[in-house]
Amino acid sequence: MARADLLKKLFRYYKTNDPSGFIGAAQAIIEEERKKNHGILAEELSRILNNGFAKEASCQFQPYQPPPKDPDRKTPLLEIKHPDRYLRDLVLTSEQVSALKMSLREFREWDVLQSNGLTPNYKLLFCGPPGCGKTATAEAIAGELGLPLLYVRFDSVVSSLLGETSANIRKVFDYASNGTWVLFFDEFDAIGRSRDDISEHGEIKRVVNSFLQLLDNFTGKSLIIAATNFEQSLDYALWRRFDEILRFEKPSLDQITELMYGFLSRLGVSRKIIAQKAKVLLTMSHAEVERVCVDVLKECVMEGKKTCQEKDIDRAVNRQKDRIQILHHVSSGLHPKVDIE
Repeated sequence: MARADLLKKLFRYYKTNDPSGFIGAAQAIIEEERKKNHGILAEELSRILNNGFAKEASCQFQPYQPPPKDPDRKTPLLEIKHPDRYLRDLVLTSEQVSALKMSLREFREWDVLQSNGLTPNYKLLFCGPPGCGKTATAEAIAGELGLPLLYVRFDSVVSSLLGETSANIRKVFDYASNGTWVLFFDEFDAIGRSRDDISEHGEIKRVVNSFLQLLDNFTGKSLIIAATNFEQSLDYALWRRFDEILRFEKPSLDQITELMYGFLSRLGVSRKIIAQKAKVLLTMSHAEVERVCVDVLKECVMEGKKTCQEKDIDRAVNRQKDRIQILHHVSSGLHPKVDIE
C-alpha cells in the first residue's frame, strides 16, 4: 500500500477514535520501513507504538498504566513526559555528543549486542552545577529514541516513614520493568548520599543498599539516567554502577554564542552582535543564558516587534544579573539591599 494511503488511514483512525484500526495502520507503516531496510526507524516506531497503547485494543486509547503512588500521601511516584527536544537543540561539547551518540547507538542495537553476549551501556550518570543541561540532555535522549521519559518525583518517593522510601523505589523499578522508557532520576543525591556520612541516619544506608540491589537486578529494556548537582555527596558504590559518566560545566564563550544565536537569530540579530553580548554572560549557566534569550523573545512578541535591538538584549541581561545577585545574597545568608527613595 502506498505511504500516502497509510498516513491517511492513520489520521482517519485517530480522528474516529478507532484504536485497532490505528494500530493496524501504524504496524503497516513499520513493516513498510522494515522492507526498505530502515531497521532503526522501524524499531523506534515499534517502541513508540508498544509504549503508547495497551496491548489489547479497546474502544478507547489507553496510554499507560497509572504510575504507582506513595501509600501514605497518595501522590504519584512518577511523571510520564513526552519531551519535544533533541540533541541538535542543545549546545554540548564534542566529547559529550560523542559519548551520547555511542550510548544511543548501543541502545538501538540492544538485541544485536545481547545476541553476541554483550550488554549495552544503559546506565548514565550526569553531574555538574545546576542549570548546565543535565535535565535537558535527558529529555533530548528520550526525544532521540522516541521514548517517553519516566521522571522520578523525589518529593513523593522520599518518605518520613521507616522503610517506605525503599519500598517506593522498588515500585518505580517494577513499573519501569513493564515497558521501554528513559527512566530519569533527577536530584539523585536525594537518595544516593554516601553511607559513610556521619550526619546521616541509618535509613539512608538502607535506601542506598536497596537502590543498588534494584539497579543490579533490573532486567527491563530501558535507558536509566541519574543526575545530580552534588556529586561529592554520592555514595562511592553508585559511581561504579553506571556505565557512562558525563560532567556538565558552565558554557564556554563559543557555546554561549551558539546558544544565543539559536534563539535570537530569528529576530535579525547578527552573529557579531551576539558574540559581543556573549562575553557579558560568560559566568552564567546554560539555563541563565536561555532565560536571557527567552526574556528578549517575550518582550519582542508582546511589543509586536519582529526584530530586536542591542538595548533589548542589554535590558534582559541586566534583569538576569539582578536575579543572580538576589540569589547570591539569599544563599550567603545576606539580605539584598533595597533602595528607598
